[in-house]
Formats: sequence, C-alpha cells, structure tokens
Amino acid sequence: MNIAEARRYSDMLEHLLQSLTAYPEDRFQGRGIVICGGGNYYFPCVWVCIRMLRSVGCTLPIELWHRGPHEMTEEMKALIEPWGVDCRDAFAVAQQHPVHRLDGWELKPYAIMHSRFAEVLSIDADNVVVRDPAFLFDTDLYQHTGALFWPDFPGHTSSPWYLKKEAWEVLGVPFRQEPEFESGQLVIDKRRCWRPLQLTLHLNEHSDYYYAFFYGDKDTFHLAWRKVGREYSMIPHQPATLADDRALVQFDPAGNRLFQHRCNAKWTLNERNVRLPGFLFEELCLAFLHELRTMSLRSLNACPIVSTPEEQVVFKEIVRTRTFRSCSDGQKNGVCVFTADLVVTLNDESRNAESLGWQTAVDKDGKAVLIVTHLCRPMCFLRKSPDGSWKGRWRMSQQRPWIELWPQYESPDSERI
Repeated sequence: MNIAEARRYSDMLEHLLQSLTAYPEDRFQGRGIVICGGGNYYFPCVWVCIRMLRSVGCTLPIELWHRGPHEMTEEMKALIEPWGVDCRDAFAVAQQHPVHRLDGWELKPYAIMHSRFAEVLSIDADNVVVRDPAFLFDTDLYQHTGALFWPDFPGHTSSPWYLKKEAWEVLGVPFRQEPEFESGQLVIDKRRCWRPLQLTLHLNEHSDYYYAFFYGDKDTFHLAWRKVGREYSMIPHQPATLADDRALVQFDPAGNRLFQHRCNAKWTLNERNVRLPGFLFEELCLAFLHELRTMSLRSLNACPIVSTPEEQVVFKEIVRTRTFRSCSDGQKNGVCVFTADLVVTLNDESRNAESLGWQTAVDKDGKAVLIVTHLCRPMCFLRKSPDGSWKGRWRMSQQRPWIELWPQYESPDSERI
C-alpha cells in the first residue's frame, strides 16, 4: 500500500468527520422506495421489481434512480411512470449536489441521501418482494434505531467478499465479530441517520481507494455506522439461498420470507431466464417479462449492454481489436481476449486462464468506460488514455494493482505506466 496515498485518504476522512452537516429539516418528507437501475441490462429487472411491488398491494411512492438519459429513455419512462414511479437522473442531480464518482454501486447511497423521502426503503432492481414491505417502517426493530439492515452469509477468509480486519483498520474502527450486511434491501430514517449516511457516501464516492478493502456499498454502510457510533438494527434471521446461490432469500423480523434477491440470475428479455426451484411468484414474474417483451421497445435492442453511441463505439473497437497485452504495475505479464458475447479471457504468467465478463458504461462526464466483471459485479474500471491504452485499477485487492491493456499490435513501454 502506498503510504502517501493512505495518508491522503485518511486526512480526507478526518476532514469529513469534522465537517459533517446537520440534517436539513425542510428538505425531505414522507416514506418511499428507492430503486437504482436502468439501461438495457437492468431495465427488465426494474420492470419486474416495480410490477411485483404493485401486484402485492404496495402503494408507497417509488423513485427510480439512473445515471443519465442513456439509461432511461423517454420510452422507458412512459412505461413505468404510470405505476407511481418518479425517474431521477443522478447525473442531473449531481449538478446541484456534486459527487466525485458514480460508477455503479456508488449510486445507491447517493440516491438514498438525495431522494425526496425522509424515510427510505432501498431495494435492488433484481430483488423481488413476496409481500407488501411497507410494514417494515412500523416494526419495533426499525423504530428503535431508525436503521434496519439484513445479514449476509458469513464470508470465507479467502473470499473477496469477506470483510477482513484490514477494512476496519483503514477507518480506525475496532474490529467486531458480527454479521456482515447484505444491502439488497435496507430501511433508513435519514433524520436519525444523517451522519453515517454522509460517511457512507464519502466511502463510495472514493471507491477507487476504499473498494480495495470493502466489497461494494454493503460494507460501507456497515463500517460507516460503526465509525460514527450510530446504533442500527439487524434482522435476526440468516438468509437462505436458492439454486446454488443464484438467489438470496431474506426474511422479515418474524422469520417469514419477504425478499428474493436474484443477484446471480438477472431477468432478461434476450435470453432464456433461469428457473429457480423454490422461487415464489416465478410464473408471475415471467408473465411481466413477456408483457414487456411484447411491447417491442426500440430501446431494448438485441445487445443488452450497449445502449449509447459512446458505448457502441467502444464495444465495436474492443471486439474488432479482440486481443490485448496486459501490464500490471509495470510488468508485461498477460494477454486478454475479448469476444462479442461479452466474455473476456485473462491469461497471465502467475495463474491459469480465467474467464470473466465485460461491458461498457458511461460516466458522469459522458465518457465511455470499459468494465471487467465477475458474476455481474464490477472488478475493474478502465478508461482510454490518449496513448491508445486502457488504464484502470483492480478492485477487491489491497495492493490494488494498476492494469493497462494495449492492443496486441502495440508494444507497451513499461516506463509509461
């Protein structure tokens, strides 16, 4: 770990803690649901999530947060707004409330903070309710602390999803042996939790540093609450899984099933959806997808990832080039092969070939980003440099090695790293 870099982020953290603002009493009101998602890849999940909420009788207002007009076309808005949904463009909101980074996971705490609701039920787009979840706001667990979280499965120490002691140390928080968070659903009273929310947002907007220690937004909620000493409530029931961990089942305080989080089985219009034994309301969800498919949305084209002109240019460039020489921290140590079916095969000198996913996105400045993924989770964000290479940094590694990808016909110079 670079000592100077660690010191810089530590100083930024201390400055933030000394300047936390008071809750703006006149800015938020009421209760509501916040969902983050958009674009061709997540819109089918968004559609099913919203339709299920309404089908089980939930009348809470919903805000759907997305990153720019490319993720939510007017055609898409026209479909979901009649279901009591207000579409919020995070990039537009950021003009008034600036944020350092909004690549993906970072959007959730930003949306929670800047939604119009004083009390928020946040639900991931790929999460399916089986009953109206509005009662969660009135449970004793939530009322006691103003923050209700759900437990994740205990991580294995060798897993990148395990919240290691170093994650606590980087924030100066005494280590606790306690359940990790699973943030596919959470309930927060912003008035009572404004301080930890500000810290959560800080950790996420500086994800280029902190995600080396944390697995996305879920751990930032956990450690932010502990850092500021704010009490929270935890559902006292371990989650269950369906179909070899393709979906995570979460329960209400009484132990009854409430959420079915399809974290590894996203809904899709363009491929056959995986059926999960034990998944409630599966036929109804598939009917909602059929309903969406028959609408023949021009916006939902045959390629579920590429949606904007900028992304299309990058997609075609990557597929045309296909083979890249990879350099990690100045060492020429591998070859990456990208294919049009969104699979990238990594071959380097230290390990066997590994197949991951890849996709493109657009950042808040309107520039395309190349993303390497594992199980739909971003592991590396790369941006194109003037010299023609793609440069980024691996997440989920405390060494956080830099990586450069050079078209195979290029001859990378390690001194340029």
